[in-house]
Amino acid sequence: MSTHPTAAAMRNGLFEIPDFRFESGESIDRLRLGYSIHGQMNARRDNVILVMPGTSHDRHGVLGHVGVDRAFDTDRFCVVCSDSIGGGASSGPADGLRGAFPRYSIRDMVHAQHRMVREGLGLGDTPLHAVAGVSMGAFQSLEWVIHHPESVRKAVLIVPAWRSGQVIRNATRRMIDFIELDARWQAGAYTEQPVQGLGAAGRHYFAWTVTDAYLEAIGEAAEDEAGIIGERFAQWDAWSIVRRYQASGAHDVSAPFGGDLQAALARVRAQVLVLPCTQDRLLGIESARQIAQGIASAELAEIDSPTGHLAYRPIPGAAASDFITQRVRAFLD
Repeated sequence: MSTHPTAAAMRNGLFEIPDFRFESGESIDRLRLGYSIHGQMNARRDNVILVMPGTSHDRHGVLGHVGVDRAFDTDRFCVVCSDSIGGGASSGPADGLRGAFPRYSIRDMVHAQHRMVREGLGLGDTPLHAVAGVSMGAFQSLEWVIHHPESVRKAVLIVPAWRSGQVIRNATRRMIDFIELDARWQAGAYTEQPVQGLGAAGRHYFAWTVTDAYLEAIGEAAEDEAGIIGERFAQWDAWSIVRRYQASGAHDVSAPFGGDLQAALARVRAQVLVLPCTQDRLLGIESARQIAQGIASAELAEIDSPTGHLAYRPIPGAAASDFITQRVRAFLD
């Protein structure tokens, strides 16, 4: 029987990096990264998979895909779920710096994780068996295999893109507008969380993550689903979620290469599984196809689901979830 990882089986950890310098040139005295380990590392230390969450999730947001007989099988692999910079147990604006916390990038997340894996997990020069992620986690996974090609054997990109296009950029800007319109925002100097603005931002964002067909099919239940997303957003510190979506909204793997996507993808040595949803309007299918076309070792498998960008959600018995599980397991084998 398939099971989720249990609390007893999960080991939590923190890794600290002194004097961490961001891509922007800013720095903080100490950067903290939170992570959880599921399953056992083998004697060769070559069965480790690093899994990274989407923009509005912490490391626990991917647990539906982690466990016995799931996409990331903890009977076979040591699965490390990482909190990215800015959320969960990792350093972020909520620690006290709020708006003074540096604007960070997806590459900042990856460079910090690389140190965590090499030093904190003790892998040294042993490559990860795989990196994997959903949405922003897929952004990170692609940056991993571009900037640390010797450190990863395989990469799984679920609902990915090589850059954030105008749909997600505009959706993100409007979300931040909602937060800033809340009277509690106080020009970013809030003493109480602007929960109404945060909730409105999440409800607005939901409609972009699914298709028109899905919204029509579920009818007024769409309000309930939007409300769930709004509640999740309202649990965030406001500056933390603003900085997180600014990072996702600015994502572009070609930026360090003068805008040359092919130059970026030419650095990839890992085998790559690209799993986009054909109906994803938030990130768009073409961006994922360009990733697959630009990497010689890439395998493209398109998910067909009216849930669009949310096709990644692990729902027992759902066709999209079964498709993801089967393709990922076969690829990792």
